Amino acid sequence: MNSDELKNAVVAAVSEYVAATEAWDDAQLAVDTATGAARIVEEEETVTLPDSVDIYDIMDLVEMDSEGVWKPDMENIDGLVSGYA
Repeated sequence: MNSDELKNAVVAAVSEYVAATEAWDDAQLAVDTATGAARIVEEEETVTLPDSVDIYDIMDLVEMDSEGVWKPDMENIDGLVSGYA
């Protein structure tokens, strides 16, 4: 996995979340460290994931703009991705 692919995967998952926040009870971001795949999971699902999957609270990766709209927090996403470099 390279950092650009990981960043794109994380941004896509976070964008999916902010497009439908009400669809999730307690969303978490799951990053497979072996493949670089990123997806949204419910917190209760995280206990069944393999050790190769890192879990992040998705709310740490979103921010509200001045108009009250949730969007991906690129600074925090960049920080997450840099941890895999």
